[in-house]
Amino acid sequence: MEGSRGYRIERLTRERRAMAAGQEIARKRHLMYGLVEADLTLPRALLREHREHTGERLSFTAYVVSCVARALAEFPELNALRRGRDLILIDEIIVEVLIERTVNGQSAVSYLPIRNANAKSFTEIHAEIRAAQNSTPEAIAGQRWLAAIPPVLIPPLMRWMRQSIPWALRLGVAGVNNVGMGSGIAGWAVSPGAGTLAVTIGGISRQPRVIDGRMEEREIGHLTIAVDHDVVDGAPAARFTSRLLELLAQGEAVRTFAGPRA
Repeated sequence: MEGSRGYRIERLTRERRAMAAGQEIARKRHLMYGLVEADLTLPRALLREHREHTGERLSFTAYVVSCVARALAEFPELNALRRGRDLILIDEIIVEVLIERTVNGQSAVSYLPIRNANAKSFTEIHAEIRAAQNSTPEAIAGQRWLAAIPPVLIPPLMRWMRQSIPWALRLGVAGVNNVGMGSGIAGWAVSPGAGTLAVTIGGISRQPRVIDGRMEEREIGHLTIAVDHDVVDGAPAARFTSRLLELLAQGEAVRTFAGPRA
């Protein structure tokens, strides 16, 4: 009936309402943001060469996850969460990957935790992401409990989850979200994320840079780093970001898999 009046109404799914509640909780946190540029020329070239030789398109998100995990292993103070007056440092490096889905006809997000991510190879992480993308959509890991919870209880539940040690041990406190690949838009996406650390991949563009005294065209990725200031101070967050940019530029994870360039 509504369509005859120039519009139609769709009831939000529980998955979308849960996502909105999570964003509201994130909005009230004390976050630091860094909008940075990463030189991705070498890893992107290696990924293209691998695709040309084998026909296989390797996940760029997997590459970023691999680098984030290695940087977290070097800066474990970011792999933590605040619970009241306590700082909880997590032993295992878990990087949560956000995968866009369509659930019950509406856009939603799947959360894929890559466990022991610093100990896994780039190809292992790639395989996990591809398997999740090809699996049955699930907006939130273990989301079946959403169907049994009244909507009014979702916001306090989300607040509890943010300080829950069992939940952190399940999903981790660091996440990677790729919103820019394939969009053709060169820019940053500012997203708070659900944990202590959120790395959001924006657009990638070709820009001139001075390399060894020469002007060269480089592939520059726009990354947004969001860090919970209640857990981490600015100086260690900056050192982590600097190291992450170094790892991203080196392309070591792809180079190890694809072999030396001809």
